[in-house]
Amino acid sequence: MRVSGENWRDRANRFLDGLPAPVLGQLGRPVPTFRTCGIAGYYVALLVLFGGGLLMGQSFFVLAMLAAVSGLSFFVYTYLRMWIAGREELVLLEHIWFALGCNATVLYWMHEPVLAYLDIVSVALCPFLAAGRVGCTLVGCCHGRPSSIGITYNEECARDGFPRHLVGVRLFPVAVIEAVGLLTIGATGLVALPFAQPGKVFAWYLLAYSVLRFGLEGIRGDHRPHFLGLSQARWMSIIEVVLALHLTSGEHRAPAAAIPGALFGVLIVALAVRWKMDWRRQLLTAAHARELREWVSGEIDCAFKVASVHPATHKTKRQIAVAISTTKTGAKKSAHISLSLPDGYGDLPSLCELAARAFPELLTREAQFTQGRILHFMLSLPLEDREADARAIRHRANLLYGSLVRQLQRGGNGAALHPHLPEKKPPQSMPDSDPVQVPWYFADIGKHHR
Repeated sequence: MRVSGENWRDRANRFLDGLPAPVLGQLGRPVPTFRTCGIAGYYVALLVLFGGGLLMGQSFFVLAMLAAVSGLSFFVYTYLRMWIAGREELVLLEHIWFALGCNATVLYWMHEPVLAYLDIVSVALCPFLAAGRVGCTLVGCCHGRPSSIGITYNEECARDGFPRHLVGVRLFPVAVIEAVGLLTIGATGLVALPFAQPGKVFAWYLLAYSVLRFGLEGIRGDHRPHFLGLSQARWMSIIEVVLALHLTSGEHRAPAAAIPGALFGVLIVALAVRWKMDWRRQLLTAAHARELREWVSGEIDCAFKVASVHPATHKTKRQIAVAISTTKTGAKKSAHISLSLPDGYGDLPSLCELAARAFPELLTREAQFTQGRILHFMLSLPLEDREADARAIRHRANLLYGSLVRQLQRGGNGAALHPHLPEKKPPQSMPDSDPVQVPWYFADIGKHHR
């Protein structure tokens, strides 16, 4: 039913909000959504595999062998990864690599044309991966970043593994975009099968999906391993591009075949330099967090001895402006901290992690984020001497980030974004949190520096 006054974005958000479903009902018996999507995708992939293979005049027996190997490889790699990592974690891109490697090995062992069959397998993998991304959308395991258009996941999804600190935050449906892209790649490859030379469709799949995945990684919001500033999936995408370029360069043109490897080497050097100079990495070092905490701790001790009408201000070695003011109600003491990123920077996740590293005791529900770069939060005094462990810091940073994003999204669109969440009033105990007054002591930070 269309609500009066709704615009297209409201209608899209209302539709997307109805998608999350960790379990699906089947004849009164609930079944896991992600598993159901995976099974459905596998059967669609079988149809494409046999249809494309028979269209190309390939052996039905070999196609059946590849279908069996692909299915078994999924379970083998799942248990192999769980044995190595000590926990069960599904990474579809890793499973695809393992399946392609197993298929290539079997084809080589059977003396069958490897590239000709990998053309068909790669096309069949597209609907399987797309179905997996549909499952990701429904359960929220691979979610996007906060956005004005997207999906809000509920407590039911959090009980099934969705990050609890993002419950109620509207997240961009990045997995839907990837599913549509995969279907487009698969359909294009299927049409090209009868006309392309062996290996060209496989190269198309590698190149097209790696470009798609590399780009979409930038708007994904889930945490994943990084190396030299790039996520695991981006490194795998780069390797796929190198392989695709090698397949299309020709077997008898050695200089051309060496170009992808040379470019890969240049990329490694460039990324290493970029990682070394990355201001976010420098911002989150233990030394910087310790510098911030020690200054604030010293100012807190001084503030209750010397009365001042101005907040104490400071600028760290990493150009983070910090201001502190203290309050005392009876025997209860508290401090209001403001952290400001340099002009031109607006990285809220990094600022939240810095605050959590320096002040594990911060009150997440009392925090505010103003002007796109200034974080305000309260500290309950006295500060503890012990340091929190990495897991506690990550948990605190996530809670802070989720609380601020929910607050910002409510402020941006009011109840239209999250009508089911109660309106949160700004805390009354935070001095100088008025957006008009805050820039005053950051603009004149040298004048009041102690």
